[in-house]
Amino acid sequence: MSEYRQLAMKARLDVPLPEPGPMPPRMSLHAADGHERASWNWIIKASFDDRQDYGMIERDPGCAPERVFFLRHARMDVATATAQLKGGKGYIHMVGVHPAYAGMGCGRFVVLEAMKCLKGLGYSECHLTTDDFRLPAIKTYLSLGFEPRYDSGDEEMAARWKDVFAKLSQYKKPDRSSIRLWPEGQSPDLAACGGREPELIPYPVPDSRGAVIVCPGGGYTHLAPHEADPIARMINMAGVSAFVLMYRVKPFPSLETPLKEAKRAIRLVRSMGYGKVGILGFSAGGHLSGMAATLYDAGDPAADDPLDRLSSRPDAFAPCYGATSLWHFRKVEWPGMLLEQQKPDVKELIRYSAECNVTADTPPAFIWHTADDPVVPVACALDLAKALAAHGVPHEMHIFPHGEHGLGLAGDSEEVSQWAPLCRKWLVSLGFGKAE
Repeated sequence: MSEYRQLAMKARLDVPLPEPGPMPPRMSLHAADGHERASWNWIIKASFDDRQDYGMIERDPGCAPERVFFLRHARMDVATATAQLKGGKGYIHMVGVHPAYAGMGCGRFVVLEAMKCLKGLGYSECHLTTDDFRLPAIKTYLSLGFEPRYDSGDEEMAARWKDVFAKLSQYKKPDRSSIRLWPEGQSPDLAACGGREPELIPYPVPDSRGAVIVCPGGGYTHLAPHEADPIARMINMAGVSAFVLMYRVKPFPSLETPLKEAKRAIRLVRSMGYGKVGILGFSAGGHLSGMAATLYDAGDPAADDPLDRLSSRPDAFAPCYGATSLWHFRKVEWPGMLLEQQKPDVKELIRYSAECNVTADTPPAFIWHTADDPVVPVACALDLAKALAAHGVPHEMHIFPHGEHGLGLAGDSEEVSQWAPLCRKWLVSLGFGKAE
């Protein structure tokens, strides 16, 4: 058997480089400063395999921290590329985009930054190697001026490149067209919400038996982007479909508004034929997932709308540093703002606190939190788990010792970032993955 050879590409640097294009919101570029070991490992291990480690960069004399570039989203690095010097040539080395951020153009920014670095060092061209199946990456490299590099008589490479270009000609990005929860103009509380309508953004996986509805956080005042699309893509890594719920935030008349939307989303996704439908949320989105998991209904068999005949009970729920308990916030302004009450009624606080509404029929839960979360007390997670245990509801909980609020995928923390693979494993164990 002949030895496997990667595809080789080359780009000129003695010509004007392409423009990067507009950078997605809350993203920025930076070079390594000695604190990116966890981020690099998180990105590269997910992009390639677990055998990779930042030590290979540190030990490589052709690499230097100032030539290791990262693209940061909010507080977390999500893509990397290194400008490597080897054998008198410049290389684009170890390009990786975490799969949760694939398809967002992240690779283009870090590769172009490495190209600029090599050009600034006086190199007139740069090289890289890649694999045949990395079509999105090859498409990016071609757009940046890279061309295939192989000997004219190399029939094997010529055939492989011909196959790559044939596949690229048919390559299409997934359709992310939003799905309305209700027909246009029929959403509840439409006037009170200023005409805004809730939507689902689809991230389907072929042959997935289950789907998870993702509820970003944001205190019911906004929806945090890093807790939306990247989370759906992370769930896809388990072979599970996902749908981001763009629920309406304040102003709304009451918490019944987002609750109706979560219940409608569960019914709608269930109607698509998925055998399992779960709901996962962060912070305020975790509160919403807790409400959906404890305040569901069986559906109305006599309803005119076929969706309203379906159950809104999720098959699983996952509050991530979830503000699942309004009771724990009774001494601050947040419940009053949500309930439009200067001093919220105790009955209202109890109704919208998940731990107060757990029954033996509550679906299984995956809970994670950090012990020193300064915004949402870890007691929310602990009390919910205690209530689940008291009613015999299966649940898995992970309390990490340290971590700020709003970590999302937590790619810059080797400890906390473990929540994502643990959650994927949990979903697969419940039957959400692909059919055998």
